[in-house]
Amino acid sequence: MRFWEFAMHKEIHSINEQIQEYAALFKLPAIKESFSSIAQEAAKKNLSYSHFLLELFRYEHQKKIERSKATTLKMAGFPKVKTLEMFDFSSSAVDRNIINELSTLRFIENAENILLIGPSGVGKTHLAIALGYLATQARIKTKFITAADLLLQLEIAQQTNRLQYYFKKVINTVKLLIIDEFGYIKLNENQANLFFQVINKRYETGSIIITSNLSFTKFKEVLNNDEALTTAVLDRLIHHSHILNIQGESYRLKQKRKAGVLTRLDNNF
Repeated sequence: MRFWEFAMHKEIHSINEQIQEYAALFKLPAIKESFSSIAQEAAKKNLSYSHFLLELFRYEHQKKIERSKATTLKMAGFPKVKTLEMFDFSSSAVDRNIINELSTLRFIENAENILLIGPSGVGKTHLAIALGYLATQARIKTKFITAADLLLQLEIAQQTNRLQYYFKKVINTVKLLIIDEFGYIKLNENQANLFFQVINKRYETGSIIITSNLSFTKFKEVLNNDEALTTAVLDRLIHHSHILNIQGESYRLKQKRKAGVLTRLDNNF
C-alpha cells in the first residue's frame, strides 16, 4: 500500500471512529453500527449529502421502532407467541369477522374488554395471545398473566405493604391486561376482593382480556360465593365488552384422535 493510500485509510478509519463516538453520544445505535454500509450504498447511488443524511435518519427510526416492538413483546410475558395466522378458523366456531374487527385494536383505544368464554382447548388463550401480540407490534404496553399468578402476586404485594405500588406500576401502566384461565381455582374472600380491585381500577381506563371456562352464572362460585362482589365484577367487565362464547371440542383432543391415540377412549370424552 502506498503512503498516501495508507494515510487516507488511516484518516477514514479515524473519521469512522469519531462518527461512532458521536452516534453513541447522541444515542443513535443503528447509525453507529451501520453508517459505513449506508454510506457505501449512498455513494453507489450517487446520493446527495442531504439524501444520505435522510437515509441515516430513516434507518435509525426504523430500527428504533423494531427495538420498541421487541421490548414491548418481551415485557408482555407471553408463554409463547401465537398469531391469528396460526389459528385454525376452519375447525373453530369463532366468527372470523369479529376477530378481524378486534384485530384493528380499536377496543384498546376505547378501553373495552374482551371476554373469551368456553371449555378447555377451544383456542381462548391462543386468541388472547394473538390479539395481545398485535398490540405489542403496535407498541401498546401489554401484560399477560394467569389468574393464579395474578392472585399470587397481589397477595405477596399486600403482605409486603406494596399493593398500591403493584397497582400503579403493574396493573395501571399497561393499556391491555390479559388474564388467562380465570375460573380454574376458587378464590377466598381476600383474593376475591383483590381481583375486584384489579377490575375496578381498570374500569373505563384500560382494556382487559379474560379467558374463562365458566359461564357468567358460575362466576359467583369462584368469587367466594359473594353475590354482591360478583355482580360488581361482572357489571364492570361486561359494560364495555366484546363477549365471545366459544364452543366445540378441544383442539388437543382432536389432534389425539387424528393420531389414533384416543380411539379406545372416545366414549370418555
